Amino acid sequence: MQIQSIVQWMSESALNHYIVTHSYVWPTLESLHFIGLCLLFGSLLLIDLRALGVAKTVPFEAVEKFLLVSITGFVINLSTGIAFIFGDPDRYFVNPSFQLKILCIVLALLNALYFSLRMKKHSDSISSEQGEGGMALSIDMVLPIDMKLAAGLSLVLWVAVIVFGRLIPYVE
Repeated sequence: MQIQSIVQWMSESALNHYIVTHSYVWPTLESLHFIGLCLLFGSLLLIDLRALGVAKTVPFEAVEKFLLVSITGFVINLSTGIAFIFGDPDRYFVNPSFQLKILCIVLALLNALYFSLRMKKHSDSISSEQGEGGMALSIDMVLPIDMKLAAGLSLVLWVAVIVFGRLIPYVE
């Protein structure tokens, strides 16, 4: 299926019709997208900064609880983002800023998967070293350099997502 046929299908969809014929929908989507972004980026900021060694007195268990907030924000942004694309597919599919934003999101998700798998492996190895009852994610745990790089890359990629997202209306 070619891009033009996808754009045409989206432009003729009921969702597109609903979005473009109801004046309250786009501003509502914008507000929800911003709320999702705040949840996603705010919680990831806490997680990534802790992984980089900021606030070393805060245990990893405490920041790990923010993962649900991150996932909630991502789901809100994914839902509203899809609605934006349906609302104006002609703008989004050809927009280089949108394309870069999507690329950064994919890279950020792959990076998050890598970080999560490494964190599990790292905490499992610490648990086995400490024996039964040892705290795998203790306060004084120092992460390996690749995990710190992944945390830093996460921040860079999500900032890029925000910047490219803001540029979408200004880039044609």
